[in-house]
Amino acid sequence: MTPPPNSYQRHLAGIEEAVATCPPTPNHAALIHRLRRESALENARLATTRGDRWLVRRKVLAADGTMVDEDHETWLAAQVAFDGGDVRVTFRRLQDAGYQVSRCGITTLYVVAAGQSDLPSNFLQAEIYLENEVLERDLFDPHPWRIPTNLDELQRSVGDGPALPDAERRPVRPLVYQLRRIVDVEAWLQAGDALEEVRREAFRDRRYKVTSSSTPSAAIQTPDQLWPGWDRFPAKHRRFFNDWARSSASKHRLCDHWVFDLTDWTDASGRREMSLIPMWAFNRPLAKVDAGKGCDHEFYGRLQKLERRVGVPFSWFFYMLHGNRIEAAAGDRVIRAAEAGTIVLPEQDYRVLKDWESEPYAF
Repeated sequence: MTPPPNSYQRHLAGIEEAVATCPPTPNHAALIHRLRRESALENARLATTRGDRWLVRRKVLAADGTMVDEDHETWLAAQVAFDGGDVRVTFRRLQDAGYQVSRCGITTLYVVAAGQSDLPSNFLQAEIYLENEVLERDLFDPHPWRIPTNLDELQRSVGDGPALPDAERRPVRPLVYQLRRIVDVEAWLQAGDALEEVRREAFRDRRYKVTSSSTPSAAIQTPDQLWPGWDRFPAKHRRFFNDWARSSASKHRLCDHWVFDLTDWTDASGRREMSLIPMWAFNRPLAKVDAGKGCDHEFYGRLQKLERRVGVPFSWFFYMLHGNRIEAAAGDRVIRAAEAGTIVLPEQDYRVLKDWESEPYAF
């Protein structure tokens, strides 16, 4: 039985309002100070930020700057209805009327609060949106290559209007924080483990008809018979944390160095999917390590340089699992060099690498 979606989220009384009313500052110090007033977040710290999202909804403003509507899609639908459903008429009527639209950029703040145990997954991850909405562009392109013929095309054409000069991009509303959710990471992993076990049991129950040129009649075999040890490793979402715990990196708190993009959705057929993507929290540039350059000593020295810069031994392995700084070829080369004796690798890290070589994983 798998836990229901969102069972791993933690709800603290009044926290949404507290976050929303907290005045944004460049370093987010006031926000962190407010979060630390909650006992569950008393050691909260800002791990990293990501600024690659925005709201689909745009505000519509008239030529004189007055607000027309909070949602361009709803407003355009009403305008088309006003014109009797004729999208072309609506487009031509609005094209030169001086309307402009906003764009709300979202920076996601990843705040972590470590728990009391040494378990790498024992922490809360709060995801907070910083919304920055500015007047961005004209409503429509004045010289489109084709005129929209239906409402969907009309709504999507809003992004085609010419962008305003930077000097004209004024704020539509003040900056504001919005709490997206607080996730108990270990609880999320347990839900992922339960879902994985359901899938493995379903696979284990399968039966395959196996034939060969030397066997006149087909044999019925199980996955365990066909692929012995197929389930010897946990799913990769759990394996990332396990490998941290059994490697040289274990002396450091994982949440000080990594945050996670955690998704959980159910498709139209009822199939549930959970995925985890690690995101490093190191906020300074990192040089890429090319596994094909230099002798073993020089190559491994570059990996150790990354370890020193990040401040975590064996950290290069986790960067290899996700990101563009280290490729999988680096893991293969380290194993060969360690076995040849040209580099010295701690035993626990060697075992992690050998398991990865036996069944590679990445994100």
